[in-house]
Amino acid sequence: MSFEIARFDPSASYTGFRQFDCGHRQINKFVQDSLKKQVKQGLSVAYAVLEADALQGAPDRFAGFYTISNHLIAATAISALQLGSLPKTIPCVRLTMLGINLGDAKKGLGTQLIAHALDVTKANAANIGCFGMYLDADAGAIPFYQKLGFHLLNGDCSPAPSPMFITLSATL
Repeated sequence: MSFEIARFDPSASYTGFRQFDCGHRQINKFVQDSLKKQVKQGLSVAYAVLEADALQGAPDRFAGFYTISNHLIAATAISALQLGSLPKTIPCVRLTMLGINLGDAKKGLGTQLIAHALDVTKANAANIGCFGMYLDADAGAIPFYQKLGFHLLNGDCSPAPSPMFITLSATL
């Protein structure tokens, strides 16, 4: 079983795409109803973790994904990180959605997707201002993101999503 991360193509056919289930109703609904449309509209960019099918010419199996987009965050929102003097608004990337199919959980794919998202963010930051990555973590995902270096901005807001941030300088 080999997985690769590739840019999501909304016109491509992926095995298991319609059956995707990460155990989170809102993310599953997003995949079924909005992922292709948002990527086509340029509202976000998506990357998929795919398992190559052993049969020549068969579509790859959709095992997970993430979406990112440009974002601005108020400096006051990240003041808890004590980063010193910053402009009033901070350019960053927002990780909007991330999901791994339940059958592929516990294989390190989520960590690989975050590492990939940070690499994409760093590459883009070389050409356009970007201070870090922002996300809203669900209650069960907070420890996962903390382990990867993200910091809670307002504490744990569970059951509501909890804003989290990581600076690009912290990922070097």
